[in-house]
Amino acid sequence: MKGKKTVSETYGKHLIIDAYGIKASKLKNYKSIKQLLNFLPVYMGMRPLTRAALHKVQSPGYPNWGLSGFVMLYESHISCHTWPEEGYVSMDVYSCKDFKHQRVAKYLKNYWGAKKMKLKVVMRDSLLR
Repeated sequence: MKGKKTVSETYGKHLIIDAYGIKASKLKNYKSIKQLLNFLPVYMGMRPLTRAALHKVQSPGYPNWGLSGFVMLYESHISCHTWPEEGYVSMDVYSCKDFKHQRVAKYLKNYWGAKKMKLKVVMRDSLLR
């Protein structure tokens, strides 16, 4: 199709997820979220470059806390940031290898028990071409 590039013609696919209406207990579950970040690359047919890193994020200007995590892939990365008091999580899945983003989104909606999920898919490209 003219004008539409495939992943092999770009620098990759970037799935951006905003999920709402999630129980705070799920968004604070360190062990479960770390397992999710380590599982997703396998589920997607990708190769983890590292084990997932996950940290509690809290500061004087932000007395509530959430979890932020990241896993590097040979094919790029997956990130996750939770706001338990808001019932919200943001996730990014970026890969230079094509993946079934609808399948990943469906899995994550079920995993989080999200009442609402917004998705955006960006095909990454270079301005130098």
